[in-house]
Amino acid sequence: MKKILMFVAVLSLVGCMQKEVKFGDENLELKGTKLYYKNKLFTGVVTQEVPFTDRVIRIEYTNGVIKTQE
Repeated sequence: MKKILMFVAVLSLVGCMQKEVKFGDENLELKGTKLYYKNKLFTGVVTQEVPFTDRVIRIEYTNGVIKTQE
């Protein structure tokens, strides 16, 4: 029983982790105004390194749409 409980706990943690993908990933596709990853609406963060700097741009998406700051 403990093993099953531990398995469910680990599985739920992995399932709740946010996906992070680098800009330019071949699995990212913009269809109209929505972003897809492997033909599914993308929820997670797209990152882009700014050349010649230490900066990284991070854009958060929810169901294929950029998440706005409220």
